[in-house]
Amino acid sequence: MGFQLTYDIWKYQSFKKLFFAGFLTSISRWFEFLTFSIISWELTGNAAIVGYIMTARFVALAITGIFFSVNGRLYSGQKIMILFTGSCGIFCSLVFISFYLNANIQLVGLFIISSLSGSLWSVDFSFRRRMLGDSLPEYLIPTGVSIDVLSTHATRLIGPFLGGIILTYFYSQFIFLFLSFLYFLSTYLIFYEKDHNKNSKKTNSSLESLKDVLFEISKKPNLINVISLTPLFNIFGLPFLSLIGILIIEKFSFNAFDVGLIVSLEGLGALIGGIVISAFPPKNKLVPFCVSLLLLFVFICFISLNNNSLLLIFLLFFVGFVTSTYSALQSSIVYLSTTPKLRSSTFSFLTIAIGSGALGSFNIAFMANFYTTDYLTLIMGLEGIVFFLLLVVSLNMKFKFFRKI
Repeated sequence: MGFQLTYDIWKYQSFKKLFFAGFLTSISRWFEFLTFSIISWELTGNAAIVGYIMTARFVALAITGIFFSVNGRLYSGQKIMILFTGSCGIFCSLVFISFYLNANIQLVGLFIISSLSGSLWSVDFSFRRRMLGDSLPEYLIPTGVSIDVLSTHATRLIGPFLGGIILTYFYSQFIFLFLSFLYFLSTYLIFYEKDHNKNSKKTNSSLESLKDVLFEISKKPNLINVISLTPLFNIFGLPFLSLIGILIIEKFSFNAFDVGLIVSLEGLGALIGGIVISAFPPKNKLVPFCVSLLLLFVFICFISLNNNSLLLIFLLFFVGFVTSTYSALQSSIVYLSTTPKLRSSTFSFLTIAIGSGALGSFNIAFMANFYTTDYLTLIMGLEGIVFFLLLVVSLNMKFKFFRKI
């Protein structure tokens, strides 16, 4: 029956268009993680600039999440998605053209595109995924959303792999041409998909709406635990993905194609991890959620100390595996613990916590002035372990931390 449900969702044209629109922008996101870090590093010779670019992405994500967590119900999801996806395509095109006009705006362009892509990341989470669910009958919604989440793990394999190919065989300006194509195609797919969720009239002030969300979180220990731990992943874990390419180049002197291929194995681990956790969902989701986060920090430490390329591949695979497990359980816990009418707002609030990754990126930018990339990576992993243990102990003193949901 499960495979039949997976087959049935593809009968709905709106679902297919919204799915592939998100699939394309997700490829762009992970493509940018690799290519932007290498381009900025080659332009400046300074790993700190990678951190600053990532900071711009996460600051934009957090600001967008704050705004739409209280005002999202007032806007058409279709129009919001067209605005942000189209803007990304336009700026990528402008940076591509700048290469032929001898206008040195590439570095500025990386910051602008990263910021817009961060905002797109937030609204994709809040609007496109909701529209995707709305396009299906109720009995197919869980299957459709699960497939959409799983596809993001696949793009972590595809994006870096394509990035490695383009960096190796094409001039760097074609990175922006490729991104333009992906963003404009995604915009086209959404262009004719109406948002069937009627915009709500503003019956409460933004402050009152935010209070409703905060009250919902405050009375649910599981939500407190997940939202409290989420910044640790985004401060000490997620920025590591932007450093993988540079770390591999510095340690092993591989070319761009090899770097893209190796980094894509993290995506392969994420894809397999997503399949496993979807097929065998644990009853007590909070325990494996926490274990996955801790293992991520441990693997980051091991990668920083490792000098064997084969072991690196093995470790990156399991980094992807535990990361996708963490992400899937995070969404499940929030969904199951939240009152239905506040789920959308709570997920938008979660993107604010995700936006805390700006602190991690700034942390990278600051430490890059004093440490090598491998030592910087080790510090991040150790910081993650220490703060994880401190936070878990603190939460456990107030709540029954491993409460079953």
